[in-house]
Amino acid sequence: MIVRFVMKDAHVPASIQETMNKRCHQRMDAYFKDEAPDATVITVRVTEQKSTYKVEMTMPYLGHTLRTENQEREISLPALDKGIDILERQMKKLRTRLGRDLRKKPAVAEEAPAPAEEDAIEEQEKVIRVKRYAAKPMSVDDAILEMDLLGHSFYMFLSIETGNAATVYRRTDGGCGLIELESL
Repeated sequence: MIVRFVMKDAHVPASIQETMNKRCHQRMDAYFKDEAPDATVITVRVTEQKSTYKVEMTMPYLGHTLRTENQEREISLPALDKGIDILERQMKKLRTRLGRDLRKKPAVAEEAPAPAEEDAIEEQEKVIRVKRYAAKPMSVDDAILEMDLLGHSFYMFLSIETGNAATVYRRTDGGCGLIELESL
């Protein structure tokens, strides 16, 4: 497991960054002990704004991308600890969900998608940020799972059933909606 730190406008002393690295390894190494040391990359992005540290953590796990974001005042270590706690809960939830799915239908797990590339592009128009990621065909249930794991209110994917782009979204009544594109 490799922990990659990205500091964005954050002034984190080297000693605290080293402590953050040690904590990540202490808590997460057990989950990746059967893998090669460089097989998994956990990205930790630390941003500082007005003495508030925001710690975003992104990592691949069992073919899915897990993400968390936390904020703390004055020091980034508590936000990192909360983020690791959330990632551990997400990993347990994902393992349970995949275990249930495997009992329902025998299927081979697909390869993990490439990590999402985030390009921050500032234009004079309304586009502030462009996000690109590798899309693999998936079912609506898998797309809803990905949306929940990422903590987003919507998720765009390639539908296995139609082969077209589709989007699942969280409705205000708590349910989910589906938007499918049709070719003209």
